[in-house]
Amino acid sequence: MMSQLLALLCTGLCADQGSRGTDESLPKPSLRAWPSSVMPRWSNVTLQCQTSTKKVNFVLRKGKVPLESVQPWISTDGLAEFQLTDLQAGNAGEYTCDYYRQRAPRTRSKPSDILLLLVTGDLPKPSLQAYQRGEVTAGDTVTLRCQTPANVYETIMFALLKAGAAGPIQLQGPVEKETDFSLQNVTAGDTGNYSCVYFQTSAPFWASEPSDHLEIWVTDKTEMKRPKTVGTGIGTPGITLLVISILLVLLGAFLICKYTRCGAAPQKVTKRSHSEGPEEVWTSTQPEKENGDLSAAMTSSSLALDRASLVSRAEEPHGVTYAELNTRALSERPSSQTEQPLEACVYSTLKA
Repeated sequence: MMSQLLALLCTGLCADQGSRGTDESLPKPSLRAWPSSVMPRWSNVTLQCQTSTKKVNFVLRKGKVPLESVQPWISTDGLAEFQLTDLQAGNAGEYTCDYYRQRAPRTRSKPSDILLLLVTGDLPKPSLQAYQRGEVTAGDTVTLRCQTPANVYETIMFALLKAGAAGPIQLQGPVEKETDFSLQNVTAGDTGNYSCVYFQTSAPFWASEPSDHLEIWVTDKTEMKRPKTVGTGIGTPGITLLVISILLVLLGAFLICKYTRCGAAPQKVTKRSHSEGPEEVWTSTQPEKENGDLSAAMTSSSLALDRASLVSRAEEPHGVTYAELNTRALSERPSSQTEQPLEACVYSTLKA
């Protein structure tokens, strides 16, 4: 009884599928896997079917049979997502999707291109190596060789994978033991981590563990021609501050030099006279001659103070005559220097 019921149900489904003719005017949908069509066991994957036609029902098929584990997707925006969880070797295979209109006539579109879903881990891991050594320059050709272990003898397919890509970037085969993948005219966008797998050419599509990652670094030619500079760790703001500091130090040194060597103040000696108020006697020193004439100037100033003190204590008449004495002879002593000593003027009182 149960077998008859299942037979009737299958007949109804097949009749329903057959009653929907293919509409050539409907655009073919696209099918992609996220995050990738090559996934390890026990992982999850999303199969996305998309078309520009709105308000349609999507059907996911494995081979040519509608997938029973997922329900048809009713979409208003032209996108359907089918979730496959806890992947096993039995989930590997060729998938397509199509859609049909929600209203009569319920014609369906052409199927999408085949998406091969691989579940890795059922065959031994291969090896991946590059012919080139060191950095790769943009525009070069990179050749990668993927090789199976020695105990694999069947005819297989090879797939080259790049981290972050939604599927294999190259397929090679069918071959037996090894194959070469060629990356021609590489650019900086080809920089990344690469691996490879091999898998059976037909169902059940068993696939190997991925090989160890191989990193490829592509250097742009313009970057290689650019002169390399040694980093100082200072940066533009630091260099600017350093220049300003040097300028301030130089300015400070100039000001100190100016006011210590070139701006010495004259010395003042006060003399009292009986007829007038305090008189000031100025002795001026010239910085450029202070090395040779410092002792002479100090002697002249001392004599002037002594004479002024004597005059202030003496009683002087109203008639006073002032004479200017040249103290060069008084302060002069034998010297081999030819420079002219500092002169000082001292006013003294003489009795008439």
